[in-house]
Amino acid sequence: MAPSQKNVVFDARWLTPVPSGISVYSLELMRRLPALEPSWRWHFVFRNAELRDSAMAACAFPQSLKVATHIIRCSPQKYLNQFRMPLFLRAVGSDLFHSPHYMIPYCAFGSLAAAVHPVPARRRHGCGVCIATIHDAIPLLLKAYAPRSTTSRMLWLYRACQRLTLRTAAFTITGSDTARNDIAAALSLGRRERERFVTIYDGVSDRFTPGERRKRSDGEAQIVLYVGRLDPYKNVPFLVAAFAQFLKKTSMKAHLLIVGPDDPRYPEARKHAKDRGISEHVTFLHGASDAELLSAYRSASVLVNPSRYEGFGLPMLEAMRCGTPVICADGGSQPEISGGAAEVLPTGDEQAFVAALERILGDPALQSRMAERGLARSAEFSWDATAAKTIGIYRKALELK
Repeated sequence: MAPSQKNVVFDARWLTPVPSGISVYSLELMRRLPALEPSWRWHFVFRNAELRDSAMAACAFPQSLKVATHIIRCSPQKYLNQFRMPLFLRAVGSDLFHSPHYMIPYCAFGSLAAAVHPVPARRRHGCGVCIATIHDAIPLLLKAYAPRSTTSRMLWLYRACQRLTLRTAAFTITGSDTARNDIAAALSLGRRERERFVTIYDGVSDRFTPGERRKRSDGEAQIVLYVGRLDPYKNVPFLVAAFAQFLKKTSMKAHLLIVGPDDPRYPEARKHAKDRGISEHVTFLHGASDAELLSAYRSASVLVNPSRYEGFGLPMLEAMRCGTPVICADGGSQPEISGGAAEVLPTGDEQAFVAALERILGDPALQSRMAERGLARSAEFSWDATAAKTIGIYRKALELK
């Protein structure tokens, strides 16, 4: 193989049928990375044929690019993957492996490979170097962030895996300076680990545009939008309570639209709406299509992100790109990412959120000014820039090989 040619393996098993933040991140990188190094051989690993076919259709790679797909049905979080993935990496002659998640095949890299994997040292070549992306360390920072999750029940293992990833990977990427600093502090990283821990901002898809924003008819309720999961740290029950208080205080017509995956483990938001007698003013839209999500952004008068912590906060930028004003809490990277274009409020301050809703929904001119600031801020983020900076990290890592 010529020196300029490399085998790069990207773990696409984090793609999900209903897009999550990590799924969006993975697919947007996959669509762009091969074109940035067309002489390299790109290997994308999927968990099943359905997700592979969907992703490849979205990527639409030209035949000139050297792209191969593989299916490994073993979850990257399973113990068996620690042995199956190293075998695969050696089989394809991997020079670089990128996991868009903190969970990596530790037995393929570094001292753990020598200590744990049964292959003699002279035959452990072929796995190359490792890149990992850690999006946040919320379980380490927030108590009861999602008490019914596996991570919450096995916090000791989560902490150990994150530390091991940061020690093992040639470089680790995260999406904001806030997340990087908080993770480094939570895990007590040393100087060398901090130097190999880099910030690369996520992007925003070009499909999010103001387009033809639907105009409301006279007397039609304004839409207050939330986009995201229902995990407790997202603070959706708090948003429902604040919205109920807003309806009680004002005569303005408004409707709360909650868009995101259903999670029967956390029914509190729906219960809050029922207990406060506002169920008819709240809609839960689960499994929204791309078209439905875009329509929701364009029809909303304001997006509210009340989360106690965000490592990045992609829905805020998607809303801004659609010309929708944003209210957010001050937890995590939200002030950093919104960059002065959003109304940033103290986390958990119900009266502040109620007052902000009254002020923004009652002032069309203010909505227009916030929309302009949001459009300008969101224009600073692009997946093209994210991919270009990521390929730069790949090149640096390969120099260490």
